[in-house]
Amino acid sequence: MVPASTNVARAATSAGDDTVFTFGSAGFYGSTAGKPLAQPLVGMANTPDGKGYWLVASDGGIFSYGSAHFYGSTGAIRLNQPIVGMNAAPDGKGYWLVARDGGVFTFGSAHFYGSTGAMRLNQPIIGMAPASDGKGYWLVASDGGIFSFGSAKFHGSTGAIRLNAPVMGMAAAPDGKGYWLVASDGGIFSFGSAKFRGSTGAIHLNKPVVGMAATGTGAGYWLAAEDGGVFTFGDAKFQGSAAGRVPFSRRVSQIAGLKNGTGYRLLAIPLPLNTPVLAEGASGVAVTQLQVRLIQLGYWIDAANGSYGLTTTQAVTAFQKLHNMPRTGVFDLATQGVLNSASRPSARSTSGYVMEVDKTHQVILVTSNGAVQWVINTSTGGGYQYTFGGQTFTATTPEGHFNIWYQVDGLQMGRLGALWRPKYFTHDGVAFHGYPHVPSYPASHGCVRMTNAAIDWVWNNNIMPMGTAVWVYS
Repeated sequence: MVPASTNVARAATSAGDDTVFTFGSAGFYGSTAGKPLAQPLVGMANTPDGKGYWLVASDGGIFSYGSAHFYGSTGAIRLNQPIVGMNAAPDGKGYWLVARDGGVFTFGSAHFYGSTGAMRLNQPIIGMAPASDGKGYWLVASDGGIFSFGSAKFHGSTGAIRLNAPVMGMAAAPDGKGYWLVASDGGIFSFGSAKFRGSTGAIHLNKPVVGMAATGTGAGYWLAAEDGGVFTFGDAKFQGSAAGRVPFSRRVSQIAGLKNGTGYRLLAIPLPLNTPVLAEGASGVAVTQLQVRLIQLGYWIDAANGSYGLTTTQAVTAFQKLHNMPRTGVFDLATQGVLNSASRPSARSTSGYVMEVDKTHQVILVTSNGAVQWVINTSTGGGYQYTFGGQTFTATTPEGHFNIWYQVDGLQMGRLGALWRPKYFTHDGVAFHGYPHVPSYPASHGCVRMTNAAIDWVWNNNIMPMGTAVWVYS
């Protein structure tokens, strides 16, 4: 065994991006890096030939690369609990997905042998491992409880043991007659034919261990830590680590080793938001993580710069509006809980490039062919009455279908006040425009307000060119 501390200290040479890191002979074939996902990634599985891999999101959406073929997903299914992992069938022509409640979903040559979906569990399921013949599998819970199905036989568990740290993953012995469990401190528990080769249980780790992978001989295994550190035992060869290279907004969640022991891949996923209450004026890494997550979901912010300013407040407010929460603009614990599992909002339009103004939720949706690209906080007509030129009017934003027909690139003095860079979509003066104050409720005379920073972004990026379709509804 190469000492673990030596493994981490060595310089890493790898391919990949900020989502998939590859080492040794494990090739890089692509990832979802930079792509907006409805739900974050939670797992990966190598193909048996090592020349491809699948990534899976918490909604069961599947992304396949290299020799990995797509056999189906749960992306369009309403799940009781989110997906937490996946495994490939031994022939590479299918895969299993497992949910937090132990629900198992099968595709291609991967067959169903049972689940814990209807059981009351002491602790949630955190992973699975297939039997070597592909005719069964084990599920493992965070307390090390093991549930065996099909040809996968029970060889023991830590379910009745008081653990120093929760179990984070498992790997099956190649002969199908045993398995290892790994805890977040790197402690290893071996059962059946799976032999103990060492652990990090007595080593001070910079970050917790998140998973393990066994070599094809069964005589060794790799452990991966959250910061991308890799620890090797037995005949598992060290090929490098991602320590110091994982972006601060992400963490490694899994290691997938090649059966021939010549390489492995690490999957990095966005950090779950678990921060103190944040509000305007806050700054730091926690704010950046919040901003990155909101931008991933389509909520417009001027920059992920770690400073909780006006546009971050507006984005949080827009998020709260769409999720029917109190519209405070403060990132409190309730908002954190919803944001961690949130998905990109849905459009009402199905085709074309459309600016949707949702008066009920007081947001602007920038949509393209039925997909929401951006969400911008707004304030529309307040419904109050006002007098102008001796006449009484009601402050209402008209509903219906319109188009941008006139615009002014600068400050325009309207009959009711100053409008910054307005884009008109009715002929009686209703426009999108910038304004110093955009409250969380309807307050305008009828125009669609956004912050001056937001309308500047709209102009600078040609978000609402002349002729753009506008749909106002409630």
